[in-house]
Amino acid sequence: MAQAKFGPRLQILLFCINIFFLTSLGLAAFYYGLLPSSFLLVLVYIIIWALLFASAVDFFDNRSYGRLSGRKFLVLAFGVVLVSALFTHSVWAIITPRWSFVVSTDKTTYRPGEPLSITVSLKNNGLISHSFKSALSNPIFVSVEYQYSPSIPFLHQVYYSPFSETVAAFVVEPGEILERSFLWNQTDIYNPEQEIEQGLYWIHALIPRETAETIGFDNIFSAWTSINITST
Repeated sequence: MAQAKFGPRLQILLFCINIFFLTSLGLAAFYYGLLPSSFLLVLVYIIIWALLFASAVDFFDNRSYGRLSGRKFLVLAFGVVLVSALFTHSVWAIITPRWSFVVSTDKTTYRPGEPLSITVSLKNNGLISHSFKSALSNPIFVSVEYQYSPSIPFLHQVYYSPFSETVAAFVVEPGEILERSFLWNQTDIYNPEQEIEQGLYWIHALIPRETAETIGFDNIFSAWTSINITST
């Protein structure tokens, strides 16, 4: 008698496990983009669902096990799907990195020749520790740029922070802030004897990927801010 009851219970358990697994797999692949997707894989995924429900209907309709009504069957399936979706979403929410990357200055307006204090902060807003690798050992790079003429559609770099192109790994705990400070004395790094012009300057802060071949073109994090240099 115990063995007779154990058979249908095991079948129900396996049915629930399969639904749980397929739901989690579908969310990971199609919603979160964690797995590769293609038309063939989607077709196979749909066929597996169809086969699962077809086999389950045959089993639950078997009167020797005690027939499970269609309503109970749908409630069971929907309940497992819901539990699986909530579980997958909770895991995703926990493991997903959430960063804030900000560049700021001590003031927004400076007089000519007045030193600028630049602060760059990377904060881990996630629930667990997260890591990354940078092409720089610092790992933050800062560049100050100026557009000399509205007719020239590019910025001229007047300052960049010292850096060492050495791949380094960094681990940031939940709520921890990785902060770096820089000081620019309003000198053009390429023409130190020439006084820089007054106007709007852009400050670009970034962390390059470990695979970046040129600093500034392949970044993990990037942020901008602007300051104004004027004598008035």
